[in-house]
Amino acid sequence: MSFFKSEWLVHSLIPLCCILMLPNLLFGQEYPAKRDNASGLQHAADIPVRGTEAERSEAQEAEAREEALKSLAVHEPYTVLPLPVFHYDRNESYWAGAVLPILESNSKGDLQHIYAPFYSHNRYIAETFGLYYYGYPSDTTQYSVTADYSTKVQRDIDLIYKNVAAGEAGRYILAGRVNWFKNPFRRFFGIGNQTSENGETSYTSGETLVELTAGININQDVLLMWTEHFHDIRLDAGIVNSLPQTQAQFNHLPGIEGATIVGHKLTARYDTRDKQLLSTRGTYVNLSVELNQNLQHSGASPWVRTTLDARHLLPHYDDQLVFVARFLLDTVNGHTRGIPFYERPTLGGETTLRGFGQSRFIDDSALLLNFEERIPIRQVKAFDYLLDLEVAPFLDIGRVSSGFGIRDIQDFQVNPGIGLRVLARPHVVGRLDVAYGRDGENFFVGLDYPF
Repeated sequence: MSFFKSEWLVHSLIPLCCILMLPNLLFGQEYPAKRDNASGLQHAADIPVRGTEAERSEAQEAEAREEALKSLAVHEPYTVLPLPVFHYDRNESYWAGAVLPILESNSKGDLQHIYAPFYSHNRYIAETFGLYYYGYPSDTTQYSVTADYSTKVQRDIDLIYKNVAAGEAGRYILAGRVNWFKNPFRRFFGIGNQTSENGETSYTSGETLVELTAGININQDVLLMWTEHFHDIRLDAGIVNSLPQTQAQFNHLPGIEGATIVGHKLTARYDTRDKQLLSTRGTYVNLSVELNQNLQHSGASPWVRTTLDARHLLPHYDDQLVFVARFLLDTVNGHTRGIPFYERPTLGGETTLRGFGQSRFIDDSALLLNFEERIPIRQVKAFDYLLDLEVAPFLDIGRVSSGFGIRDIQDFQVNPGIGLRVLARPHVVGRLDVAYGRDGENFFVGLDYPF
């Protein structure tokens, strides 16, 4: 399908148009996305999720959705605002529907609760009904519940708690998560950097995840966290009938019969960005080392996963433009042949190689470079509110490999592209990113910057 077909363009611009049409509803009152806590920390609420790029992308999407809801205008004691929703990515196709946020505030005007029942339609799983709930008992504590049910296959129950400034001095981080879901949109093309688009297969992933995190804020810019997790995975048939089933095509693949994984993860983070969401300057470096073992196979040896994610934002041209560079290195070490395929580093999707769908490439190591120039082009006044339009030419370069040596510094996937963003400061970005890769054109529609 050619990208330039009118249907693609029409559907792609829907969420951006919604932002332009509803600024008085969405962005009428600035509600701080990350409220200042006792220790003055700006970024401590960014609790790490498990290691795969798909999981990180899904977590980023969930956080962006929460921030958008928190940015709604609040009127004591309740605010009710029906809103359209739209999302697109290659693996899942289009999502369209509506959400009904109900915001509850106290007598001081502080947001206490968000109740957001929603409905969406998708061509593969038909109708989905669900509820987002967010509670804010204090400036440093929050909890959330996500529950949804689709008429075909997909299920999700997600319980999250986090306190980013626990203790008298506000130095400690405590977080927990319990998640059970069935995702029918998973894809697998084979192992390696040279897999073909024609080898695409589909499977459903049924997963149970339990995570407990404790950490310490060393200072405003540095933190350490320790995470214990339990992850049970079961594979079933994929929902895309036009694609072969992964279990049939790769019946000897490690992890194809499922896995039960326990892990221990140490995370160190250095973060000097001026903001967590709409950052314009600063440096972010996140280093994690994780020891995992598959309990389903008693003789399986543990493996170590190391992930380095470094980003730098450089304002220039009198601070009107922002250049963003990102370096990502993700590796597994140990008896790698026995590691389940979904536990290995991946590339592809809206936060890595935007010319491909989620988890397009899988192997023992992944190396990624992202470059993006964020250029404001126009400020629009709508309903007495100012919205910033931004264009962002970008270049994504990366590859996966069984190990990086001299021979591996070649055959990189190169994805040039351009993004169109609508910014409702200080917390919300509507995004349309279009990229070109080896498999052809690809685009993503959603919230937040890709990195």
